[in-house]
Amino acid sequence: MQTLIIVLLAIIAGSEVLRLVLTHKKTSRKAHFKQKLEGVQKMIWDLEFKVYKTRDIREEIRQEYDFMNSRLATLEGQIQAFPADGNIDEKKRIEDQMVLATRDRDRLQNQMKQLDLEVEGSKPTQEYPDGVNGINSQVESLRELVEMLSAWIKTL
Repeated sequence: MQTLIIVLLAIIAGSEVLRLVLTHKKTSRKAHFKQKLEGVQKMIWDLEFKVYKTRDIREEIRQEYDFMNSRLATLEGQIQAFPADGNIDEKKRIEDQMVLATRDRDRLQNQMKQLDLEVEGSKPTQEYPDGVNGINSQVESLRELVEMLSAWIKTL
C-alpha cells in the first residue's frame, strides 16, 4: 500500500515538473505559426456562425415583410371597396393604418438590405463609394491566409 502511494506521488511530482518545464520552454517558429493557423481557422468558424445567424434573422424579417405586404394589400382592398356613403372616420382610420403599414414595410426592407450588405458586401457604388467589405469576403481572405500559413509551416 505504501509503495502504491509513493508511486502515485512520484507520478504527480513528475507531471508537475513537466508542466513547469513546458510553461518556461520557448516556442519554436513552427509551433508559433501552427497556433496562428489554429486561430485563423477558429476565426473562420466564428464568421461562418455569424453568417448563419444573420441569414436566420434576415429570414424572420422577410417573413414580417411578406406579412406587411399582405396587410397592405388587404387595407388597399378595404379602401377601394369602401362605400361612398360610409363612415368617413372609419376610412381615415384605414388610411392611417395603411400609412403605418407602408412605413413598417419600408423599414423592414431597409433592414433586409443592411443584413444582405453585411453578409455579401458591396462593390463601389454611388451609395458606397469605397464599397463594403462583407463577411463572405472576410472568410475568403482568411481562407487564403490559411493556405499561406500552411505553405509556410511546411517550409519550416
